[in-house]
Amino acid sequence: MTRIVDSNKPFGMLFDRARGQLSAEDKAAGDSRKPLQDMAQLAIMVEMTTIPPYLTALYSISDPNTEAYQLLRSVMMEEMFHINQAANLMVAIGGRPKMTGSFTPTYPCYLPHANPDTTPFIGLCRASVEVFNDTFTAIETPAPPHALPRGNNYSYIAQLYDMLLLCLEQYSGAQPLFEQNPDAAQRIDIYLGKFGGKPILVTDLASAQLGVQQIVQQGEGSVPESQSMIPIEPWATYNGYGQRTDGTYGPIIGSPYELSHFKKFRTVSLDRDRFPPTYPIISNPKRSDFTNPVALELAEVFDLAYSVMLDSMERSFSSRAPGANDTFFTLALPLMHQALPTIARQLMTTPAHANTNSDVGPNGAPTYLYQPGSNLAALGKRLQSSVGVVKQNIDDPADREELVDALESVRANIDQLATAQHIRHA
Repeated sequence: MTRIVDSNKPFGMLFDRARGQLSAEDKAAGDSRKPLQDMAQLAIMVEMTTIPPYLTALYSISDPNTEAYQLLRSVMMEEMFHINQAANLMVAIGGRPKMTGSFTPTYPCYLPHANPDTTPFIGLCRASVEVFNDTFTAIETPAPPHALPRGNNYSYIAQLYDMLLLCLEQYSGAQPLFEQNPDAAQRIDIYLGKFGGKPILVTDLASAQLGVQQIVQQGEGSVPESQSMIPIEPWATYNGYGQRTDGTYGPIIGSPYELSHFKKFRTVSLDRDRFPPTYPIISNPKRSDFTNPVALELAEVFDLAYSVMLDSMERSFSSRAPGANDTFFTLALPLMHQALPTIARQLMTTPAHANTNSDVGPNGAPTYLYQPGSNLAALGKRLQSSVGVVKQNIDDPADREELVDALESVRANIDQLATAQHIRHA
């Protein structure tokens, strides 16, 4: 009989496996830590699943000088830290983080292994009060006191991390638990700028707990028994976190050093009157939605750049020789800061259908489809051909020039990255 795999639960019954009921795949792996490695991989995938929806909403806000934009951008940066910390844990227990192929989320979807009855259905939509309130705050809602750890059908992300820590604490397999994968590497140098989080090198249970604690407190925050689930009063009494006077990192009672992601999203959703204007983009776009060849071209170019970025991120957790190319800083980070936002915003101001008004819409939006085998050379060539598509299909000289200049700017940046890669490998 062919076993049907639920794509929303790619790792089967994680709790049962981690507690000793090993699957045939676990036994074939020859590593008693395989269920725990899958739990760490699941944590990476959960964090990864939040990024395209947050990015779509971020790019759709036309004015970056707004609180909604800045708070969402800060969340995005901290989600990158969460992925990094979950990946460090994965490497520490003998695994190797995966961010491409079948491990890349497709939309719309639920968080992997989440309870579909209690967690939001997540799509790629422009920013709105409703998206912040009904989707983003729901993703980051803190677990109530005494919520049980859950590896499957969790209602709160914190439950998943609690289960991961519980299984680490109770591990009794043949292999040493914290024995790093020799073909993988942890990262403690991820650049966060002014945003919170201190990457932890995971070497034992205590450092694993500290890393997970940062992820949960920075994302969902925590709710003590004396407080209601979603209070109206200021949150700083228990929802602040940061560098404490004893040198540790965690909650600071009474100090609003940094708001949790939940609080940031709720702050935006409650300030309805000041919500910023957005581009009129298609929700949950598909390639078939675009009849305008320029919109389709931009969507495909975005996916190519997105795929190169994901490949670069994944490779950055591989072991490398001293002085070898670090694909996080030389590829992933530049693509995130320059290519992706530039292409996305051009797409979001391009009508999905030819001869329609971009001020009215519907306009295009990124589809976030992973393209295997993508590379800088292919991206550079595709950008060059995209300029030709624009010149052939946009009649207005000013609009045509603006889009050509944007694509040429991205292509110049890609050429610089490719040259730097060549020099490092020479």
